[in-house]
Amino acid sequence: MADRFEVFMLTLGPLGANCFIVTSAGRALVIDPGDEADVVAAAFDEIGTAPQAILVTHGHFDHIGAVDALATRFGLPVYVGAADAAQLLAPDSGPLAGFAIQAVSVDPVLLGDEQRLDLVVPVTAIPTPGHSAGSQTFFVEGHLFSGDLLFQGSVGRTDLPGGSTDQLLNSIAALVRRFPPDTLVHCGHGPDTSLGRELALNPFLAPLRYDPEHRW
Repeated sequence: MADRFEVFMLTLGPLGANCFIVTSAGRALVIDPGDEADVVAAAFDEIGTAPQAILVTHGHFDHIGAVDALATRFGLPVYVGAADAAQLLAPDSGPLAGFAIQAVSVDPVLLGDEQRLDLVVPVTAIPTPGHSAGSQTFFVEGHLFSGDLLFQGSVGRTDLPGGSTDQLLNSIAALVRRFPPDTLVHCGHGPDTSLGRELALNPFLAPLRYDPEHRW
């Protein structure tokens, strides 16, 4: 069982991307600091915690915009799916959307196959491609941090480079089959949800309601 932890959410930047701070025993993980590094740093002070690492669910600009500023300011390692690492080192989605994004100047820790990370709390990094080729979902006892894989009532877009609708839906289906319905899902945009709520109400997951083994 993981040590007692708390989850705090900040909604940052012009696209309203969610950043999560997971704290335990005065230390913190930061998931998807997409913008406003000073706001995130101020949250550390307000919560009374010291950041230890940055986890990136995927490499799109609205989820990585403050990674370099925080990594260099606090000396933090950065974990990212191997297939999305190039987007941190040479961001291209930001300029295409009209935003200037600072490249990450530290060498990220690359995530490939599923692995357990012994950080502030135990984290299981699960490859969940579809929104991007290197998308990761991070599991911390009863909580899934899914980035733009799954939203309340919707799913992530798949029309950007590296996206695949079939991969995305199969990634979600694998999580639904693996974790209990009351597992909380912290989404990259919008409110939290649960796997059970999405299985019951999300129109994109309708086939799973009738055939849990459905594959797209």
